Amino acid sequence: MTAEAILTNILLEIGLDRPSPQLTSGDYEIRQIKAFMNAAGKDICRRAEWSRLYRELVVPGNVSAMALPDEFQEMAEKGAVRLNKSGFHPVRPIIAPEQWDFLSSRPSIQPFYHLAGGEILFSPALDSGGAKIRYVSKHWVNNKAEITQNSDHLLIPERLVEKGTIWRWKRQKGLPYDDILAEFEADLIAEIKADRGEG
Repeated sequence: MTAEAILTNILLEIGLDRPSPQLTSGDYEIRQIKAFMNAAGKDICRRAEWSRLYRELVVPGNVSAMALPDEFQEMAEKGAVRLNKSGFHPVRPIIAPEQWDFLSSRPSIQPFYHLAGGEILFSPALDSGGAKIRYVSKHWVNNKAEITQNSDHLLIPERLVEKGTIWRWKRQKGLPYDDILAEFEADLIAEIKADRGEG
């Protein structure tokens, strides 16, 4: 489904008559709805690890740090970093900076990684095989982080963006929105389960 189809469904639901709506329009209501669509999309993107947002990055060997890509949002939940060799060789995460300072000054056989300042740091430095990183992208629209035009395609569930936009619009207009918000939250849980193969 394109962003145009989502916009058309939203306009029908909230009762605004805009023939052939364009997301690039200067019309105030369309600009406002586009802002709500993007707010909804960013919220949905952050609330789960959507399978279509997974990316893999290969880290070259013999490095102790590497810059993370601009689209990086967060590490995948399990097995996010592993050594690039046969078999499963996980690299364990270290969250606390003080723990990282301690471990990085005393390298061990067990490899660790830490995120800081837009980089991923390794201790000890990777061997010649390097590593693979699995992360979640913040680009929930094809190759970008927001909707800008009608032809955009979403990588997250479209109906969630519709409902997330509608409740935000109703809240801004001072209209009752509790029902649509409750529907959105229930649908979000169902979509997350479906995306994980649980439902």
